Amino acid sequence: MFKHNLNFNNSESLVKGFQEVIFSVYNIKKWVTFLEDVCGWKVMYDKKADKSLNNLWLIDDTIPIEEVLLTVPEENDGFLRLVKFHTKTQQQIRSGTRIWDSGGIFDVNTRVKDIKTMYRNFQNEGWNGYTDPHRFVFGKFDVSEVLLKGPEGITIAAMQRFNPPLEGFEFEKTSRFFNSTTICKNYEKTLAFFKEVLEFKVYFETPGDKRENGMNVVGIPPNINANVTVPVCIIHPEGKNFGSIELMEAKELKGKDCSHLAHPPNLGILMLRFPVSDAEIYAQKIIKNGGELNSPVQLIEIQPYGKIKAFSIRTPDGVWLEFMQLLT
Repeated sequence: MFKHNLNFNNSESLVKGFQEVIFSVYNIKKWVTFLEDVCGWKVMYDKKADKSLNNLWLIDDTIPIEEVLLTVPEENDGFLRLVKFHTKTQQQIRSGTRIWDSGGIFDVNTRVKDIKTMYRNFQNEGWNGYTDPHRFVFGKFDVSEVLLKGPEGITIAAMQRFNPPLEGFEFEKTSRFFNSTTICKNYEKTLAFFKEVLEFKVYFETPGDKRENGMNVVGIPPNINANVTVPVCIIHPEGKNFGSIELMEAKELKGKDCSHLAHPPNLGILMLRFPVSDAEIYAQKIIKNGGELNSPVQLIEIQPYGKIKAFSIRTPDGVWLEFMQLLT
């Protein structure tokens, strides 16, 4: 049975954590094989997208969109939707980037039980890390993490929790996606956008100003790590860590900005989709708070949910966020 988190029965929330991550990929069949065999995900839906999606995504309605929805068995959020645009006018969103290059979605996070084994499994499929797995303390969390870069410039952060004990996850190989990171051009501006315009709540925040030289998970050269300020904030519609967004900036390291490329039909981590109880009300709230809609509220069809109302916005770093209200 297909389970999802778009229902708002007995909920006071207007918005929940993200329901889906969308990857725009070149070879959708290769991705499905990798996700099934290495990550333990399962296909829930596999067809061409409804034409109404082209309008929401502001692309020519003659471009066919193939899509596959995958989930971790028994989970009801953190899904992955692979889309294939049948067009030649594509670029990678974050081509040739490092941690200090801003714009678009940098990574998505998944839990693993044995990071060394999973790292080797990813490497055997052509992925590799910005560094090797690195164990560190992040607030109250004792974790080991590795940022793995693969096809289409997509980065997946694999994380093993040691303390406190992990709760709320059931998986065989990798968990559902529970967090996603964007590298900010201006951390303070982006954080203000999420708090004041979208009315998201802070789950965790650190100024990132007490760092030491040495190896680190994000790949900053170890001899200058102490000289780089890396503020981080994890933010979520309800102040939780299931379907959250992590904002980050490497203050003293400036590279290129990819914000202008973070839109369909380009390749990479394309967008996040959030459930909303009333699309019209939330859209008007965003406008009242000084934000702008990227695509207006409209009736579309997204399977296997059915008919929904949806709209999109883009953050100061070009990140495309969609909000969808279930109608059927």
